[in-house]
Amino acid sequence: MRYHVYLEDEPTLESYRLSHQPRPGYAPVFICPFVVLTDAAGNTYNAMRGIQGQNKNTTMNMGTYQLNNVLDEQCPVLFPYSENPITENYRITETADAVSYVGETWRFDFGVDTYRWTDGGGRLDLTAERLGQVCTFWVPEQDGYEYPQMLRSHLGKVSGTLDGEPVEGLFMLDYIYSRPDAMWTEMGMLTKLHNVWLNWLVEYEDGTYEGGYAWRGRPGTGFAAAHHVADGVSTARSDASIDTHFTERGTVTSVDLGLGPDTNVTLAQVGSTDWPLHTCGTVSSINREKKIVKSWNYTEFFPLNWQAVSDYQSAHLGLFGRHPSFAKLMKGARIENQLLVFDGQ
Repeated sequence: MRYHVYLEDEPTLESYRLSHQPRPGYAPVFICPFVVLTDAAGNTYNAMRGIQGQNKNTTMNMGTYQLNNVLDEQCPVLFPYSENPITENYRITETADAVSYVGETWRFDFGVDTYRWTDGGGRLDLTAERLGQVCTFWVPEQDGYEYPQMLRSHLGKVSGTLDGEPVEGLFMLDYIYSRPDAMWTEMGMLTKLHNVWLNWLVEYEDGTYEGGYAWRGRPGTGFAAAHHVADGVSTARSDASIDTHFTERGTVTSVDLGLGPDTNVTLAQVGSTDWPLHTCGTVSSINREKKIVKSWNYTEFFPLNWQAVSDYQSAHLGLFGRHPSFAKLMKGARIENQLLVFDGQ
């Protein structure tokens, strides 16, 4: 598979509009900010929301969670979906400083290097500052990939409040592009390209930061894109090596990340959100002389037979007019050899 990884020039507000075309015939098909947060008591939280998640005119609330040191089950949802719906319409406004996407319970204000996010009717109130440059990977149309795929990623340090308590942590904002008519679930990113994707951020004792993202593609793709930010300097890479470790049920417990010969990072997970896809935690080690004082990671793992799950979800939507309950669908499942299996199989 042919792909490219590169750094972007300093973005402008145009980069955050739905009309943005990084290449002719490309448009945003999914815009997704997410955070991993900690508070003074050591609790860990995660929030994620996607613009154009299930159709072109809505956002998808993927939940705000408190991690509970349990890996094989989904952790508690903090904001009830009855109050913070899974699907909401949105509107777009703009000032000289930001492009804003606004719903009834949430708001995003995206500036060129500062990002504001409120959610849960104000229970979550965050501001993030970008670290390093915007880093992009691009998979052009080719045999087996009828939809082009492009992802522009922004790494940041975030701080704010959750239910009035101070929190801080890792912020990421991903803009995913393909043909304008496509939904992000149709373009093959989850079923043809993606196996493991991780994001990490370390704060050192001297106040400096290091972090980024890395991917492990499905077997045979050779996909190993990465963005590495150290002391404010970004490097686009294609040499990521990712080794995953699992519980007996198949949940990711830790990840060993290598970036060429110079960087080795170990991520430790403290809980699962939507099992088996997402786990969050810390950076337990890195081959640096500097001392880690704070760290965060967000890891996404897609079983290799995820196409079958996607087909089932689409069939359920066609038959019943709604998606199936994900938690109920995954009940009784386990991962064996990176394949999702159910009791009786």
